Amino acid sequence: MTFSRRFLSAVVALFAMAAPARAQNPAAADTTRDDLPRVFLDCQANGCDGDFLRTELTWLNFVRDRTLASVHILATSQSTASGGTELTVAFIGLGGNAARVDTIIQASPPSDTFDERRRLLRRVISQGMMRFVANTALAPRLAITYRAPEAGAPASGTRGASDRWNLWVFRVSGNAHGSGEESQSFKSTNGSFRASRITAQFKTVLELNGNYSESRYTLSDGEAYNTYRHGYSSQALFVRSLNEHWSLGLQANASSSVTSNLRLGTRVGPAVEYDLFPYSESTRRQVILRYSLGIKSLVYDSITVYDKTRETLPDHRLIVAAEATQPWGGIGGSLTASQYLNSPGKYRLDGSMGVSWRIVRGLNLNFDLGYTKLRDQINLRRGSASDDEILLQLRQLRTGYYYYGSVGISYTFGSVFQNVVNPRFTRNTGGFFF
Repeated sequence: MTFSRRFLSAVVALFAMAAPARAQNPAAADTTRDDLPRVFLDCQANGCDGDFLRTELTWLNFVRDRTLASVHILATSQSTASGGTELTVAFIGLGGNAARVDTIIQASPPSDTFDERRRLLRRVISQGMMRFVANTALAPRLAITYRAPEAGAPASGTRGASDRWNLWVFRVSGNAHGSGEESQSFKSTNGSFRASRITAQFKTVLELNGNYSESRYTLSDGEAYNTYRHGYSSQALFVRSLNEHWSLGLQANASSSVTSNLRLGTRVGPAVEYDLFPYSESTRRQVILRYSLGIKSLVYDSITVYDKTRETLPDHRLIVAAEATQPWGGIGGSLTASQYLNSPGKYRLDGSMGVSWRIVRGLNLNFDLGYTKLRDQINLRRGSASDDEILLQLRQLRTGYYYYGSVGISYTFGSVFQNVVNPRFTRNTGGFFF
């Protein structure tokens, strides 16, 4: 018998062994699954792990279509002042539960691991679903447990407790990267520092970022060609909360970039922001308007197309931004307009939008669009760019616009149940056959 025949016989035997398992009747426990509440999990929070939740919450029936669910669970999150996570989980009743809506908010400290965050999410979902199952046939099969706090355990956050850091949080990071082959190599380093102190009334953020990269190419004639890039940026932000809709701020920025012909650029100015919805609803929806006046001081590496080596200019900018996370999906976008006050013809318009839309059952549409209209490239170097500078993007070029876009569509059909987790042959080892 040849190898191919032996291989074919082995495959047939393998499928023959599996056939009886498929023909068996479903387990008795499966016949009671209709007693369990059907939930549609819309998880967009830090800590989302669909497989983990489906495995742990076996008393819920997960479906992939919200129109077939009795409860829509919408989980979102945002960063807290200390670098942790504030988890917001909304329970939206559907069908016979349409009158029931609830929201639970929980905080996760920055020291929490991903496992701890997903277990927090599991606990919050369990708590929130209690009101939906309290008067159902499932209730007698559920038990509520209580874990008493450890003796001497501190209160959550810093309420009533002393804090030697006075709510200041610091973060230092850095990394280095290198890659190469016989004819080319690349290496880069970057680092950052961040200090922040955030309370309900005041917000202070200080940041510093720097980067350096170097590339080497061996050309066809054997000559080596090297390129270098470096830059840094920093910002200081001070914000005073006035009420649930208004905030006042002061912003200061500084940056340097070889590519942008900027040896040192600074901007400082006040700003005011208004949120159409209360800030407390920011994880679900926001519509903000922010206006800022400022003074820019620019020092260039090389003389510009306007024969300048340095200049100081007043400017102003308006930002309109909105985002919403709803049962049908999510949408977000922004429009930024900036202009030099002493030269109204020098301005910039920047717009972007992203949508994730659940059109009908199983059909989802996602797209991102962005467009920038440039009329303020006062920093461009005088003279023409060389081919090397153009191909290697070593120099900012004159342009009137910039755009990007992407679109994606997906359609899912078949069984609506998503309770089973099977991790076998999940990881992609890559390159096995090629």
